[in-house]
Amino acid sequence: MTNKPPTHSERYDEALLWTAQLHRHQARNGKSVPYLSHLIAVSGLVWEDGGSENEAIAGLLHDAIEDAGQSHTSIAERFGAEVAAMVLDCTDTAEGLTGAGKEPWLVRKTRYVASLEHKRAGSLRVTAADKAHNARDQVLDARRDPASWDRFKAGLDGTAWYLLSIHQTLSDRLPGSRSNELLGEAVNEILSSEAYGQLVPSGIAPAVWAAGYLERTQSGAQA
Repeated sequence: MTNKPPTHSERYDEALLWTAQLHRHQARNGKSVPYLSHLIAVSGLVWEDGGSENEAIAGLLHDAIEDAGQSHTSIAERFGAEVAAMVLDCTDTAEGLTGAGKEPWLVRKTRYVASLEHKRAGSLRVTAADKAHNARDQVLDARRDPASWDRFKAGLDGTAWYLLSIHQTLSDRLPGSRSNELLGEAVNEILSSEAYGQLVPSGIAPAVWAAGYLERTQSGAQA
């Protein structure tokens, strides 16, 4: 027995169990690794970044609307309005649109990046943890197999733009974030990689090329 006070409440235990149930049949993109591993990692990064218990719970549940059939209402009923609002903030699809019914990748990601300018600090902390863990995982995979970027809808070029855009916004809106620091390290490795260098025209800095992805894509669509 110990006299030390608990570091978290039973609400967190309940959220962890519910998260495991919601995502029991899901795996990481292109892998046999349980998707739960990502959700636990995100929650852990939120704790380590100074987040509250509500923010850590939102880290566990941040994909529950997008990928597990839940709604703002169903989450609020279990864990309150603050947690539900953060999960909704971290969802890049319109509620009710899942799987093949999701809007195009670029539409969702452009809207999501823009939305970071006005979201609450708790939501930004969950976003930073989510993107940091994803980016680190992608970088580690790419070290072993550069073709692993092909698993993602936007490939290496679009992913570099998306992660760089989020990192830049969070650097301004969430200064001092440990998770955003990790994200920045992953972005730097992506931009300096041989695979990305093959995409960048001679004489252009990789970060400049990445930042111009949206303009290039939109120009191509209009051509």
